[in-house]
Formats: sequence, C-alpha cells, structure tokens
Amino acid sequence: MTRNSKLKIASLLIATSIVATPIATALASGGDHRPWQMSDDDRGDGPKFRDHDRDHHKGMYGKHGMRRSTPLTIEEAKILVDAMLLRRGTTELKTGDVKSVDDGEEIEVTLLNANGDVVDTVSFDAKSGRPDRDEMRDMHRMMPKPDAEDRFDRRFTTEQMTLLANAMVIRFGGGELTLGEIKETPRGTYIATITNKAGDIVREMELSRVTGRPVS
Repeated sequence: MTRNSKLKIASLLIATSIVATPIATALASGGDHRPWQMSDDDRGDGPKFRDHDRDHHKGMYGKHGMRRSTPLTIEEAKILVDAMLLRRGTTELKTGDVKSVDDGEEIEVTLLNANGDVVDTVSFDAKSGRPDRDEMRDMHRMMPKPDAEDRFDRRFTTEQMTLLANAMVIRFGGGELTLGEIKETPRGTYIATITNKAGDIVREMELSRVTGRPVS
C-alpha cells in the first residue's frame, strides 16, 4: 500500500469518527435532556431508572441513605406496591393494611393472597422511600414470572396507567414532584404531566399503554 493510500484511509477514518460521535451521543441521550433513563433487567422485575445528575452514586435508588425532600406517606407506599403487582400481572397477591411504624421511620405494607390471608409484609424507609431489599426479593419470588409471549399483548386502562405513572413519579421524584394530568392521545399512548409542588409543569412523558413505560 502506498503512502498516499494510507493517508487517504487515515483521513477517512478520522472523518467517520467525527461524524459518528455526535450521532451516538444524540441516540444515547434519547433526543432531549431527560433526567431519567429507563432500562429493563433480565429478571422481569420492571424498569430501572438512572438519574443522570446522580450517576456517580451507587445503588438502584441512587446514593445510599439519600433522603427525600418529604417523607414517604402511607398512601404513596401503597401505590408503589400496587404498581409493582400490576406490572407483574399477578392476581394472587394484593395489598392489605398499610401502617406507619417505628415512630414514623418505616411504613409497612401487608400483602394478602387471593383469600385475604396475610402472606408477607414489605417495609419502606420513610425518609429515603426505599423498600427493604430482602423483603422485596421475597415478594418477587412469590409472584409468577411474566409471560414473555404475552408481554406486548396487554393493554392497561386509564386507571391503571394513572397508577403506574403515579408510582413512577413517587419513586423517582424524591418527594419534590407530583403527577398532574394524564390523558390518552389519539394514537393510543398517554401523556403524563409532572409538576412541582407549586403546580408548575416540570416535564411531560409519553407512555405506552402496553408497557406502561415511556415510549422513548
């Protein structure tokens, strides 16, 4: 190969990398500066979100011991568990009594079977909003694994979509955000409006009624 040929190939490779880099960056960012990035794991446990402003912290829920701006409430803890059960499509379990324990430090959600018998409890740290990992693991073991063949065949109702969107905001909003309006679009998706405590719109998410998750 001549020296001129080598120089031409080198120039071509450099030019290709210059073009490819911004394209890859745009794809990785999803087209906007969204703070949440969702990915599924292979266990069918549902979505995992990453806060790009906190990627340097470890753990599924960000920095260990990180506190919410306001403590998790009893109603919010129930919504989180109800959404987990709905997403997994289980009919064998449902939420029962929810109560605050340890002087408000923790929230306990009772799990009932189809007969109404207590089978387990899931505890949440009220300050961080995080569930007890061992109890969550036990709950997932009691639930049937998602049917891979029916994964894209279900259609959530408006009430169910509201529950899933609410849980998403509770889990990742840190007590600073709330779900505003959620409405169906002409093409069958849902637009969820997220606001701050003052009612100002922070962002909007388009959700699939099949997966209950952002479409992009």
